[in-house]
Amino acid sequence: MHAVAPECQTTPSISPHDMREVDKVMLDVIDRSEDSRAHSIMVSSANRAAIYHLKSGGQRIRARLALHSARCLNLTKKDGIVLAATAELIHNASLIHDDLQDRDEIRRNVAAVWFIHGEDVAICAGDLLLSAAYSTIADVSCTDKLPRLIKLVHSRVVRAIGGQCADLSYASAESLDVDEYLRITTAKSGSLLGLPMELALLAADCSSALDATRSTVNSFAAGYQIFDDLCDLEADLARGAAAPALNVVQVLQRNNVMTSHQAWESAKKLGLKHLQVAATSSADLPLQSGRLLQELAMDLMAQLKGKCIQ
Repeated sequence: MHAVAPECQTTPSISPHDMREVDKVMLDVIDRSEDSRAHSIMVSSANRAAIYHLKSGGQRIRARLALHSARCLNLTKKDGIVLAATAELIHNASLIHDDLQDRDEIRRNVAAVWFIHGEDVAICAGDLLLSAAYSTIADVSCTDKLPRLIKLVHSRVVRAIGGQCADLSYASAESLDVDEYLRITTAKSGSLLGLPMELALLAADCSSALDATRSTVNSFAAGYQIFDDLCDLEADLARGAAAPALNVVQVLQRNNVMTSHQAWESAKKLGLKHLQVAATSSADLPLQSGRLLQELAMDLMAQLKGKCIQ
């Protein structure tokens, strides 16, 4: 369980088998959550909706980050899979609730859970996935660290919820500045994105690196969110006042008396700046556990550099 392995000279590959194992753990814990002696309609519906969402796919970035960090830090394969499934369950719970709050009808090219199963079932399905994460992390082998791991999960969920609430509250606020925008987006996106790496570090007795990891992930999350805002600008503008979206281009334009083109270019430069910080600082994390995050940051930088205003 201790981080005594030699440094990874290259990013260790993540096998399709390991990714299938992560999915199996997630689906199994949802299946086990249903009490066969007392099938209530609501629990059964939430179970089906949660499985529907998990089977819709996704990039499983958080699972990949957990598996990569776990391998570099010399954790067992089983513990890496447990931590990966824990992080993915929480992330997917947040997606179900986000889609409902934002009224987004499509997720991963299929109908969102709330749109096909209804709002009430979507709330329950998200809650079920969140609870399943706590059941999953209980299977780690380092039981002496379990209390700290659970508290870490809770603290990151709390921060993500705070970011989401701030996003909903500030979406149409005229006084929001770029610093506040970054605080909101890093809380909302960075908290759960960094969780798999933080869990691996804590399990591997590398808690001294948690602050550096959190800072690195926050930079990546800021860059990613800005990239996402640039991709979604047209759709966000179309939502109008009835369902406003928090978009960095609009924030910059309101606060700096810029044209939309100037704000777009300024946002692009800001995104590249944060991604460069993430790419640089991730190299300093223990035993190259941040190597995959570095590659993700560099790939996103390349995409952002080639992106032009529509």
